[in-house]
Amino acid sequence: MLKKLPGTVRGEIIVELNVTGRQIAAVMAARTPRKSGRLVAGESYKVFPRTLRLQIGLLQTRRGADPLFYGRIQDLGRKAQVVLVQRRLRRASSKLTKRYRMKVRGSEGKRFVTGRFPELRRTLNQNLRGIFGRALANAAGGGDE
Repeated sequence: MLKKLPGTVRGEIIVELNVTGRQIAAVMAARTPRKSGRLVAGESYKVFPRTLRLQIGLLQTRRGADPLFYGRIQDLGRKAQVVLVQRRLRRASSKLTKRYRMKVRGSEGKRFVTGRFPELRRTLNQNLRGIFGRALANAAGGGDE
């Protein structure tokens, strides 16, 4: 169905997604905890013109494989648990390890990425309804663009 949209409608939707993406990214940046500033710098948004999709958040972050892995923990929180830690001793020739248990405190998520953003979603939906309404009115009137 999206492939059959006229080019002008697609263009309007892409512009609207870009505008809303910038607005949500600004609100996210304001809610993000700041210690070093790297989390705010790691937040971004991306519009996929082919599928008319908007993606916002810590987009370059993969679980545990990124310097910003802690952003996911801060956003979603973590449960309290006891973990088994294994550390190598500092001797280069030694393969000895030291094992110990460590208590990890639980923390509630701050939801700076996964928050609902209801006012921005409402604005986006109203603007998209206007775009689709104009497109339908144009199609009903016999226009092709």
